[in-house]
Amino acid sequence: MPLSVVQLVSGAITALALLAPCAHADTVGLHLASVHVPQRQFNNVNPGLYYRSDAGWTVGGYRNSLRRTSVYGGYTLEYGPLALTAGAVTGYQDAVQAMLVPSLRLFTHEGVSARLAYIPRVEKRISSNVWHLMVERCIC
Repeated sequence: MPLSVVQLVSGAITALALLAPCAHADTVGLHLASVHVPQRQFNNVNPGLYYRSDAGWTVGGYRNSLRRTSVYGGYTLEYGPLALTAGAVTGYQDAVQAMLVPSLRLFTHEGVSARLAYIPRVEKRISSNVWHLMVERCIC
């Protein structure tokens, strides 16, 4: 019997929680879900994974809002709870397109952090503002 998205996500969060906490290290994260404003029949369940090196290099993949697979790579600058990821992503209108995504670490509990990203509406590119939720944990 196939696992549900909830089972997969809860299993992945449990796996992340078992990793030892560390002050400065690489980060692994899970893409979870999005909210589109206004909603225009977009997919809001966006499971995926990402990796961010301690130096800021970032790669990942997820099921996007168009129900396609997206992969991305870039660089993330962090300043306290704020982060800005710049790079390129696949799976949308163009084969590869630029991305610039600001995010905010909301809280950390037992080494696992919740992060909220905001992708603003861009005329003729993105017809909605998007709020996207992720969880992440540093790894040693």
